[in-house]
Amino acid sequence: MYLPNAQNVLAAGLALTSVFSNSDTISSGSVMDYAVEKCIDADKNVRCTKPFLVTKGGCYNIQWSTDGALSHTTVEVRDSGSGELVFYRDTNGEWKPEKGELVYLDFKPKVWKTGNETVEYKVETCDN
Repeated sequence: MYLPNAQNVLAAGLALTSVFSNSDTISSGSVMDYAVEKCIDADKNVRCTKPFLVTKGGCYNIQWSTDGALSHTTVEVRDSGSGELVFYRDTNGEWKPEKGELVYLDFKPKVWKTGNETVEYKVETCDN
């Protein structure tokens, strides 16, 4: 049986508060791209986004940009409970989840010997 820890319960509560807002923006902000396997590294740099709730059959537009001369960053959408990869993109665009869940975004550089760049991101509902 799965028992959520306090962090998962808090994240779910925060995500639910965003569901009841009238904004088209689901999540936005800036993080450092994914150069280590943890959301917060040893230097306290944030490497992934805060969790947010997506719904089955919904449509989400994911946009991001990275400051860097030769950077090309991809996004990995991960389940916040298990860390399992649920979606991947290497360009801005739409995502239609196959199920409702609490997720977060990781950004990963594709160019060798790059990384540690700031990524500005925004997740919005699609214009339908």
